[in-house]
Amino acid sequence: MESTSSSKSLILLKWALIGGLSSFLFSIISQYSGLSEDFSETLGWVSFLFTFVLNVSILFFALREVRTSQEGFMTYGEGLGSSTLLGAVWGVVAGGFNYIYINFIDDSMIQKQMDLARERMEDQGLTASQIQDAERITNMMISPGIQFITIVFVTTLFIFFLGLVVSGIMKREKPMFD
Repeated sequence: MESTSSSKSLILLKWALIGGLSSFLFSIISQYSGLSEDFSETLGWVSFLFTFVLNVSILFFALREVRTSQEGFMTYGEGLGSSTLLGAVWGVVAGGFNYIYINFIDDSMIQKQMDLARERMEDQGLTASQIQDAERITNMMISPGIQFITIVFVTTLFIFFLGLVVSGIMKREKPMFD
């Protein structure tokens, strides 16, 4: 039983690293390609759809590998627990990459985000004092530490919700009289 548990942990760690790295790379690509600045509703849906398909695919492959490592059987609870653990580690990996990137590689990214937020507030016709108040809150919310916590929480929650469905599809119970 212990080898199954450790192999399951290694499988989930592998897929969490793949998921976290792919999420981080997608956000960097969208940042540097200008997609985040030229955001439109259509582009938002395309981005969401790509992220959704990527996340479901990674979760499916991870749970399939876990099920295979357990002689082809996995209960719904095991699948959901594995999904939640996968999401938490995935979030830590993606958040960690983001934190390191913002703090040590491109510290101008925060300023770019603030400038973009300021431009959008001016386009909405907010007064200077309203913009200043909003900038204080925005500056706090996009700090690297808060971003790390947000990424971990949102990723864990999102993968948990995906796991509710994918675990139901992937479950295969052991026969009772086997």
